[in-house]
Amino acid sequence: MKLARFHTPPDGSGASFGVVDRDEVVDLGHRMASFEAMLTDLHNATPRPDDPRWPVSTVTWQPPIGTHAKVVCVGYNYPSHAVESHEAQPEWPTLFTRFPDSFVGAGRSVVRPYDTDSLDWEGEVAFVVGHPARRVTADRADRHIAGFTCMAENSVRDWQLHTRQATAGKNWYASGSCGPWLVTPDELGDGPLRVTTRLNDTVVQDDSTDRLAFSFGELLAYISAFTPLRPGDVIATGTPQGIGHRQDPPRYLRPGDELEVEVAGIGVLRNPVTDEARSLNPAEVHR
Repeated sequence: MKLARFHTPPDGSGASFGVVDRDEVVDLGHRMASFEAMLTDLHNATPRPDDPRWPVSTVTWQPPIGTHAKVVCVGYNYPSHAVESHEAQPEWPTLFTRFPDSFVGAGRSVVRPYDTDSLDWEGEVAFVVGHPARRVTADRADRHIAGFTCMAENSVRDWQLHTRQATAGKNWYASGSCGPWLVTPDELGDGPLRVTTRLNDTVVQDDSTDRLAFSFGELLAYISAFTPLRPGDVIATGTPQGIGHRQDPPRYLRPGDELEVEVAGIGVLRNPVTDEARSLNPAEVHR
């Protein structure tokens, strides 16, 4: 099952959520209380004949995460990325947080700040919590995961490197993206997920989640030990080797670029890159 948040046609002003069914989106906003409620009650998310449907081509995708989600991201979780970053492999997961408004949905413009040219790509897979999780053991983690999605967990490198704390470089408004939808674990199966990032059709990152230092279950267990996780919360599992900052010379995202993150079995997250307007209106970016 593919679960999504979106704005509906004709003017894109109606926020809703539902299930992607081939080339249509089944709108469940008329009978379920919220996106988070859908995540906890997938049995009732099965499409019905009276559910409104929208052609996929007519909706505007929103990040498939909770409205007030905790977004916990993991650094250096691929050993190859730790090596290219000149970092030792951590003994424990390296964590930082992002604010939900630092992400846009599929098809929307990723925004490069107008006063820096160091916006860098970071393709990865993320998972979204479907049932409350606190002190969950790794072997029971799958019971708490609603689904998996593609993420461009991009970084403004010069701000990230101001200090050892990554927060300032990770939370620029609309600098990352997430989507287009969640795919439930039963549809994905148990195998590893291949993560591929393309910049203007050229592969820049390519790796598989069977090489993660900390597995999905281990991450959920570690994070839920210190903070309660609720439906809609997100864990971004780390980016592979191949970031622009470590190219020679460094290559960062520029206006006019197109960034794609593909996760096998989930789909392709595709976003153009644009420069921030000095009068950037958050309401317009997230419509």
